[in-house]
Amino acid sequence: MRTMQLLKQCLIITIALTVCATSFLPVAEARIEAVKGKKYKLTKRHGPWMIMVAGLSEIPESRRSKGLSAQEAADEMVYELRKRGIPAYTFSQESVIQRFNTLDRLGREERRSYAAQRAGISVIAGNYPDSEDEVAQKTLQFIKHFKPKVITENGVYKQTPGQPGPLSGAFLTINPLLSPQEVAKRKQDPLIAKLNSGVEYSLLNNKGKFSLVVASFYGNSVTETATSRFANASESETVSNSLDKAAQNAWLLTKALREAKKHGFPAGNATDIDAYVLHEKYRSIVTVGSFDSPQDPRIEAYAKLFGSKMRPHPETGVEAMTSEYFIIPGASAGAPPLASWVFDPRPNLMQVPRAK
Repeated sequence: MRTMQLLKQCLIITIALTVCATSFLPVAEARIEAVKGKKYKLTKRHGPWMIMVAGLSEIPESRRSKGLSAQEAADEMVYELRKRGIPAYTFSQESVIQRFNTLDRLGREERRSYAAQRAGISVIAGNYPDSEDEVAQKTLQFIKHFKPKVITENGVYKQTPGQPGPLSGAFLTINPLLSPQEVAKRKQDPLIAKLNSGVEYSLLNNKGKFSLVVASFYGNSVTETATSRFANASESETVSNSLDKAAQNAWLLTKALREAKKHGFPAGNATDIDAYVLHEKYRSIVTVGSFDSPQDPRIEAYAKLFGSKMRPHPETGVEAMTSEYFIIPGASAGAPPLASWVFDPRPNLMQVPRAK
C-alpha cells in the first residue's frame, strides 16, 4: 500500500515538472523546418520584429585551434532553435573600414582609419508583428534561459552576474535588413484589421503584393443601405453615416466588377474582373488585380481601362477628359439604371496590406 502511495506521489511530481517545463516553452510556429547542415539565411521577408539571439565572430588565426568556425557554430545554433519550433536564421556582416584626414599636434595632415563595422555573424530568430507580441515575449524568455549544446559543449562561456546564461543578452529588434520605413509599411493598423474583418472580397485576402486602386468613396453614396461597421469601429471614433454608405457602395461596386460580364462591362469585351474592397479610416477603396511586381503588364492594361479618357462633350461636341464609369442598366428600356459608379481619373498602384 505504501509502495503504491509513493508511486502516485512520484507520478504527480513528474507530471507537475513536465507541465512547468512545457508551459515555459514558446508557442511553436507550425512546421518549422529543421535540417541539419542546411543554411537558413535572413532575408527581407522575415520579421519585421525578431530576436537577436547571439553575435559570433571569428577567432584570429594566431589564437585559433581545432573547433567550429563562427559560421558553423551559428548554423548549428539555428538548427537547435529550429528543432524546438523557433524559426531562426543567420545574418552576416562584413568589416567596414572608413578613412579620413586629420591633423596631428604639429598641424601636419595625416590619414587615419577606423573600423566602422566589425565582421561577424548573428543568429536571429522569430517573425513577429511588433515588440509587444505575446509569442515574441514568451520566446524571448525561453531563449534567455536556453543553453545550446553548440556553446555549452563546443564553446567557451564564462558566467557572470549580469549574464547567467550564454543567451541571457538576447533582445527584440527589427530585421536589420529592413529600413524603419519598410517596417512601418508592414505594420498593420489594428483599426484597418477591425474594419475589414469578415468582409467578402477583402483586399487583405489578396495573395499578390500589389493591386490597382480604381475607385475611392469618401461618403455621399447614392446607396441608401448602410452598415454599422464604421459606427462600431472604435469607441473613441465618431464616424459619420456617410462613411457607412461609402463602405456599402464600395462593396457593391466590387461585387459588380466580379460579375461584370453579365452587366456588359467593359463594353465590347465584357469579362469578370478580379476586384477587392478595403475599408480605411476615412474612406473605402476598390482595387483590381493581384500582382507580384509593379512591372506586371496587366497593370497598364487595367490603368487604361479604368482611367479617364478624352471624349466629346454631349452638348458642345468639344473633347474633354472624362472619368470612366460603370452603369448597370434598368430592368427595361427607358428605366433608370439600377446602379452607377464613377472611377478615379488616375488609378494608383498600392501595396497589398497584410493581416497580422
